[in-house]
Amino acid sequence: MALILIRTSPRKPKKGEVTKLSVVVRHPMEPGTRRDEEGNLIPAKYITELEVTLNGKRVAFVRPSRGVSANPLFAFKIKAEPGEVRVVYRDTSGETGEKTYTLKVAE
Repeated sequence: MALILIRTSPRKPKKGEVTKLSVVVRHPMEPGTRRDEEGNLIPAKYITELEVTLNGKRVAFVRPSRGVSANPLFAFKIKAEPGEVRVVYRDTSGETGEKTYTLKVAE
């Protein structure tokens, strides 16, 4: 399972403020067109779906393609409210990963 990093900017936004949510997924994003040192084709393995929810409501859904670089950064604008941000991905090999982040807001 890949490592997922989540952060907001500002770190502690005001409630109701539009804030930037950044998500980095440590993933090889192998397109299936490259070859190894022996000339063998490296199998495709890239993220096909990434979903972001805030308190159970979907706030973003992305279907990246094989052309996205390794360890992709995804950034979204969301309206800040206190609660749980959950990021879930699925890749071409069927691997899934998820991470939760507690979004704290300034009152």
